[in-house]
Amino acid sequence: MKKIYIKTLISAAVLAIIISCETGDSTEYDEQLALYCYAKADSTIDSLYLTRTGEVNESINLENLGVSGATVILYERSPDDTIFTLAGNLSEYADRRGIYYMNETDFTSGFKAGNTYRIEVVHPDYGMIHAETVCPPELADITVSNSATGAEMASLTEDPSAVDTLYYRRGESFDDLELISCRFDSLQILFENRMASFRIVPDEICRTDTSFWLEDTTETVWEDYPIETQIFKDKKRYGSDFMDYYLRSIQIYWYALYHEGMHTVIFSSTDKVFRSYMEARYGGEERYTNVVNGLGLFSLSNSSAVRSRYRVYVKSLENKYP
Repeated sequence: MKKIYIKTLISAAVLAIIISCETGDSTEYDEQLALYCYAKADSTIDSLYLTRTGEVNESINLENLGVSGATVILYERSPDDTIFTLAGNLSEYADRRGIYYMNETDFTSGFKAGNTYRIEVVHPDYGMIHAETVCPPELADITVSNSATGAEMASLTEDPSAVDTLYYRRGESFDDLELISCRFDSLQILFENRMASFRIVPDEICRTDTSFWLEDTTETVWEDYPIETQIFKDKKRYGSDFMDYYLRSIQIYWYALYHEGMHTVIFSSTDKVFRSYMEARYGGEERYTNVVNGLGLFSLSNSSAVRSRYRVYVKSLENKYP
């Protein structure tokens, strides 16, 4: 009888746990708005993503979580002003749920270095969220070189037809075959807690040519995506004299160029917001957000310097798939 009682008690406890998990009674879900916008100096906003946070069992995609019908407003303030002024209203794409943009004709000046910008989002079901950031200055005194030849590369602004050829050969490790070196004045960036980054955008034909690096890549390789590189080192990890350990350059290695063919390499200066986000992302801390009353990121970058965009042609030196 005692054994039957114990078995019944255990079965009841297990059943209670299962019901609790299925109904979600043990954890209260608090739905919030989430915003992501990574814009560029001298440009407008082409994609501001607005979603709601998802529950545990929900599918994470824009179709499911994208939030339509919001009022999204951009405000601007110069260093000499004390109050924000209206820069313009964003519209939602008719065929892209939860993605908002600002017409170039409504924001002809674009984001300007040194100005502070504020995004406000109001939705009848979620209330208001907002975020602020400052447009960073461009990188100063950029020098970009072909690592194999040592020759300085010409930017697209200096010569629109300039193309450097990089010869690809698989390395034995991630940092034993440098293809491009970029040097710049990073002292100001360091003191302002900003970052420098690069991204590589392959031509459309590269993303459809699967003969390059076929055996090691997946479908995600064929998408446009940024590759950010931090230019700072932490005092506690790398030494007591902070000034002796800041980086003055960015190197691009063989593994960063996933496609054989033509690429555009873009060097950018990023704001404090993105620096804080990246520190949290790679430092294992709680994910950083600068959105008040919600979650997400409103961040600006600046790739407007004369020497910031370069065209390179990647050619494999190996007879088979590298």
